Amino acid sequence: MDDAAGRPAHGLVGMVVTSRAGRDAGDRYVVVGTAGGEMVLVADGRRRGADRPKKKNVKHLQVHGPAGALAARLRDGGRATDEELRDVLDAHQEGE
Repeated sequence: MDDAAGRPAHGLVGMVVTSRAGRDAGDRYVVVGTAGGEMVLVADGRRRGADRPKKKNVKHLQVHGPAGALAARLRDGGRATDEELRDVLDAHQEGE
């Protein structure tokens, strides 16, 4: 695990992260895009679907690693479905 502070926002796209601050502290997400500056867009496929991601500051995120094959597609500008996000997060949770 690694702290996201100091990393460029675009370098986090496709990564599995945990929120470290805010009402959602402790929740896991996949970074699905950037929102300018130090902000990224995160989604979990449940409360935060791919169609309405949450904006988070990178310094409030803990990075766990890439979201498998989905990471490459997201970095290339592709989109993820809610089902894919849930599958990646479930698999990543079991892997720890």
